[in-house]
Amino acid sequence: MNTIFRYLTILFLTVVAPFGLAAQNNALLERLYDTFANNCIALDCTYSIESDAVPVKGQCEIEFQGTSYKMKGGGLEIFCDGESVWIMDADAMEAIVEPVSDESQTYMSNPALLFRDMDQMFSVSGSSAAGAAMRYRLSAQKPCGVRTAVLDIDKNAVLQKAEFTMDNDCVIKIDVKSVNALPKKENSAFAPGKISSDWVVTDLR
Repeated sequence: MNTIFRYLTILFLTVVAPFGLAAQNNALLERLYDTFANNCIALDCTYSIESDAVPVKGQCEIEFQGTSYKMKGGGLEIFCDGESVWIMDADAMEAIVEPVSDESQTYMSNPALLFRDMDQMFSVSGSSAAGAAMRYRLSAQKPCGVRTAVLDIDKNAVLQKAEFTMDNDCVIKIDVKSVNALPKKENSAFAPGKISSDWVVTDLR
C-alpha cells in the first residue's frame, strides 16, 4: 500500500507541471497550469491499478502546493513539507519519516523532485477531442518512473481523468471527482504536527 500511495502522489504532481511545456500554444492548458501553480489544490478521486499482481481499486484525497503535499486513503496518510516525508498508518500507530534528498532518493520515492524537474522530464506529444473534453498525451523525456500519461481536461480547464503507464508496465487510471483551488497555506500545514508517544516512529532522516 505504501508503494501505491507513492505512485499516486507522483502522478498528481505530474499533472501539475507538464502544461507549462505547451502553455504558450494552448490556452486551456495554460489556464489549468496557472490554477495549479498559484493555489493549494485539493482533489478527491478514485483510482484503479492494473499490473501482474492483483488489481487494486480505491479512493483518496490529496492536497498539494509546490513541492509540499498531503494524501489520505486506504488507511494511510502521507505528508511532505518539502524537506521531510511522513508515512503514517493510524490503525497500526506506526510512522516512517524520510528525508527529501536529491542525492539519496529517486524520483519514484520522492515526488517533490519529480515536480521540481517536470519541465525537463515530459513533453506533450499530442491532443484530440474526447467527448466534451480534450485529451492530452504526455511522454517522458528522461527516466522518472512514469513512461506516458493521458489526461482528459474539460472546457472549463478542469481535470476529469488520467491514465498513467509506469516504467514497469503498471497502468494507473484515475477519475477525479472534485478539484478545488484553495488559498496557499504555510508549509507547516503539510506536516503531521506532534506525534503521540504511543506511536512507533522510525525516523530515517
